[in-house]
Formats: sequence, C-alpha cells, structure tokens
Amino acid sequence: MIPLATVVPERTRRADGGFTLIELLVTVVVLSILLSLGVPAFRSFMQNDQQWTQTNTLVVGLNSARSEAIKSDRAAGVQICSSSDGTGCTATAWDQGWIVLGVDPANPRALKPLQVVGRLPAGTTLTEANNNLIITFVSNGTLNTNLLQNPAARVAFKMCDARGAAYARYLEVTLMGRVVASPVVGQDLNGVPLICP
Repeated sequence: MIPLATVVPERTRRADGGFTLIELLVTVVVLSILLSLGVPAFRSFMQNDQQWTQTNTLVVGLNSARSEAIKSDRAAGVQICSSSDGTGCTATAWDQGWIVLGVDPANPRALKPLQVVGRLPAGTTLTEANNNLIITFVSNGTLNTNLLQNPAARVAFKMCDARGAAYARYLEVTLMGRVVASPVVGQDLNGVPLICP
C-alpha cells in the first residue's frame, strides 16, 4: 500500500527548475527598487570623485610650479597660467585649461611646459577670485606678488559644477606659496558659503 504522504495530485505538481510568473514579477520589482535607490547615489559619487580629481590636479599643478621654482633657483620664477592651447599662457578662463611652465634645461632662460591640463568637463567652472590668469612662484617658493592683478589680495580658486554652490570646492595660495584647500565642501577657509555663477 502507498503511504498517503507521498501521493500528490497531478495538477499540483510542477516541473523542476522553472519560475512562476509571480516569482519573476517579484524579482523585477525588487531589482527596480534597488536600482532606483542605487543609481542616484552612484551618480553623485561619480560627480564628487570627478570634482575631487580636478581640484587635486590644480593643487598638483600649483605645487609643481612652486617646487620647480625652488629647484631651478630661477630669478624670474616659474609660472602656472590659464591656457586653452596647452603650449603657453593664453589669458583665457581657468576652466579652459592650465599649464605649468618650468625651466628648459637646454635653455635655462626659456620656459617649457611641465604639466598641461585641458579643458574641464562641460558645466564645470574654475575661477580665481582676483582674475589672476598667471601665478608666478619665485626661487624661495613664495608668490611673486608684483605680477598679480591685486597684490594685496589672496590668490583663491573656486570650482563649481552643475550641482551648484553647495558642492563647490575652494582652495587658496598663501603669499608663502602654500596651497590650502577648504575642508568643507561649499565653503571657503573662513566658513563663508561659496557662490557659483
């Protein structure tokens, strides 16, 4: 005799290895909820990373110019300037790109490109507070204030992207040539909120 527990009517049996329509729909709904939560966070992460990278590239450029000025002991100094063509200073906006011009070993009186950074992504602006398009470091690592637009004012950069002032980055170059970045996004070194164009 067959035990009752092993008898299963034919209509309740199901083929092995398949999914029902309900199981597939539940899976699709769960995946869509997870994606709707994850995609915006990932996009924000990517924007933050891109802006952080661009800001650090500027910091590296400024520090490279300062280091080269100290190393070369060149009286005229070493420059970092806005450049849209990557070959020399072009007096364009900083977000069009910049270049570090260092001493050419073959011709110590001439400057050659040490670092070239191209145009920033669309929607990103980089401005210097006093419209300084050329920043010169002298052999002791300090700024050559005689070549600044406003020698009494600080050299301060602000980088904004499409997200606005709350996500802006700020950095300043002291007269001693030190580059200082604001630890708080959207504020300057004194805690004043930034304003983006």
